[in-house]
Amino acid sequence: MCLLFLVIVINAYLIIGNEFSIVKTGLIACEIVTGIVFLLLSITLLQKNYHFIQYERLFSQHPVPMWIYDKKTLHFLSVNQAACDKYGYTRQEFLQLTLADIREKEEVEALMENIRDRCNGVEYRGIWKHRKKNGINFFVEIYAHSTSYYGRPARFIMAKDVDEQVKVAREAHQLGVRYELLAQATNDAVYDRNLLSNTVSWNHGLASLFRHSPEEETDIFDWWKNNIHPADCPQVMTSLEQCFTHNRNYWSEQYRFLCADGCYKYVVDRAFIMYSNNTPMRMIGMMQDIDKHVKQAMRLEEQNKTLREIAWINSHEIRQPVVSILGITRLFDTSNQDIHLNSRLMEWLHQSTQQLDDIIHKIEHKTKEIQ
Repeated sequence: MCLLFLVIVINAYLIIGNEFSIVKTGLIACEIVTGIVFLLLSITLLQKNYHFIQYERLFSQHPVPMWIYDKKTLHFLSVNQAACDKYGYTRQEFLQLTLADIREKEEVEALMENIRDRCNGVEYRGIWKHRKKNGINFFVEIYAHSTSYYGRPARFIMAKDVDEQVKVAREAHQLGVRYELLAQATNDAVYDRNLLSNTVSWNHGLASLFRHSPEEETDIFDWWKNNIHPADCPQVMTSLEQCFTHNRNYWSEQYRFLCADGCYKYVVDRAFIMYSNNTPMRMIGMMQDIDKHVKQAMRLEEQNKTLREIAWINSHEIRQPVVSILGITRLFDTSNQDIHLNSRLMEWLHQSTQQLDDIIHKIEHKTKEIQ
């Protein structure tokens, strides 16, 4: 280009240096046109070169790892500095590698299959496990599209590190699976309450324990609150609010819950509360049916009360007629000389015996209450 410009300048000088003529005028015009064309070509080349430099700088300095690879050989043709920093290879080392070298051996077959099926000119996006130079594996999200690199068919790749997000998602998935398995395995009513929207989701226990139908508005927090026994509700709500106020993670309360048939069952409700910036966000809990145990305990308490009453009767009430009978028997005139005295003693003995019989009947009645 510089040589062409030099020729134009020399020709113009020679033409101008000679005498003026029509032919020379045409030659001068031709030289001017040639100069304009040269100028336009120079500007176009400069613009293209400027854009190339800009793209090259954008590629090299981009914070996300990027590279270009040969579609036929899978060799790296160009990599940016972020890729070198992330994977631990120098640029020269990278250019000696193929796509298979940054993956585990077990992943190569899936890679080749993916290249055959999806690297046919269309854009692609997917998550893959890559390997660094030091052998550490991590997950990346690949963005790819076809391109041409110095006349060679190639693919442009952007590899975003999503290792932390994938691990968090997998952990959340595993927690979700464990939650679902627990919800299915237990007979208790397991719930998951969103404390921001006040919505609740239940497992099968709500229907199996309390006979409530899914058609009911069981996903609303107020439905649960309205089914708590009126005498227990204030205490339950107060303890729950105190738990939120003091940012406690664990909450437990015993109360009576309304069944679909109109009767109440005793339950113990235990929950774990999650917070974000001291704001309660989520509450996962379990309502356990303890109705039989509570009622059994009540029956035992009643029996114990009855046994205590029987023990008191034995130690106090029954003693009085027995002592009277023993005393009367000692006063009898065995010679039967004082008929009047013996007659009075017989009357007292009858009264004491009657009193003892009444006490025995009272004990018998108490015993039936235990049964």
